[in-house]
Amino acid sequence: MDCPKCVGKLEEVKIGRKRQFIINRCFACGGLWFDKGELFDAINKEIWDTVEFELEEEPLQDDELKKEVDFDKMEAACPRCQGTEKMIKMVSPRNKNVTIDYCTKCEGVWLDAGEYDKLKMRSNIELKLEHLVDFFRLHFPHIFKDKT
Repeated sequence: MDCPKCVGKLEEVKIGRKRQFIINRCFACGGLWFDKGELFDAINKEIWDTVEFELEEEPLQDDELKKEVDFDKMEAACPRCQGTEKMIKMVSPRNKNVTIDYCTKCEGVWLDAGEYDKLKMRSNIELKLEHLVDFFRLHFPHIFKDKT
């Protein structure tokens, strides 16, 4: 597939330790393509700090290109729909500072380089909830025992 934001090509990469699946990544700009449901799985069903990219090469680090191109303002065609559908811009409900590109036809999501890291960061509420669950696991382990 062609990158919707630059002249690069998308390559398949595996993510996840517990439940691996394949997403697509642009070798040039570092953007990520998630097919329907994959972004939700990567952020919500995996433990955030266990999601890793198995990459041989880092994306190209062309600072001049990044200065000249504002990927958030670029209109993009859906790579899965082979350019026949324009993606719409949406503010992420998880992080209001991240603008995602969303295809209404195939329901895929494009994240520019660095946006995935911003989305997977835990909120203060999530951190507090995690501490609360750890407290109960430590002090009330019988609650978490498998009863089957």
